[in-house]
Amino acid sequence: MSREVQVRFCESRAVRSRPATHLTVMCASRAQAEAALARLKVLLADLGLEPKAAKTRIVQLAVGGEGLDFLGFHHRLVRSDGRRTGKHVTFLARWPASKAMAHVRARIRELTDRRRLLLPVAVIVAEVNRVVRGWAAYFRYGNSARHFDKIVGYARMRLTLVLAKRHKRSRAWARSVVYFQSPNHLGLISLDGTVAAPRPFRAWRVTPNAGGERRR
Repeated sequence: MSREVQVRFCESRAVRSRPATHLTVMCASRAQAEAALARLKVLLADLGLEPKAAKTRIVQLAVGGEGLDFLGFHHRLVRSDGRRTGKHVTFLARWPASKAMAHVRARIRELTDRRRLLLPVAVIVAEVNRVVRGWAAYFRYGNSARHFDKIVGYARMRLTLVLAKRHKRSRAWARSVVYFQSPNHLGLISLDGTVAAPRPFRAWRVTPNAGGERRR
């Protein structure tokens, strides 16, 4: 049976038109998804809300399909290769969406801009660590290891450029300092081991998140 997902982004009709809510409706077929969409339009109209057409769509979740972005994550139905157990398992995986990746790269680029070369390297590293640590705390519950590696690599590359410009040396010299001469990459954060990858048929978290889940 196919899985149809209707992604809903609604905006208030108030003057500021601020986002009001985000919804995902899971259905067993496209017909059910279309019926749910029609019903939601009626319900939301009664609340003074309307869907944002550009961000409202019906997506079929299937192995090899396009998947969908929701709340910063990209969700996609995947099938494990079963190399360890010999059994293939199909499950919904998630990792940082392209926009989320672009956003954190932009923040790192701002913090390592040439206009900040007069700041001590330790200050720049501390600010980059703060941004990356906060970003990773949100996306760690998912299949995010490969994407985390890309962000850490990007941060190290940007720090390499800072050193090269600050000391008016070659990029090769700066890269040697960041990657080889410093045992901890000048203090840059490492995200190794921070990902809490889900397992099929197992809860995402063993304990509630800071009590928040208990209150819901």
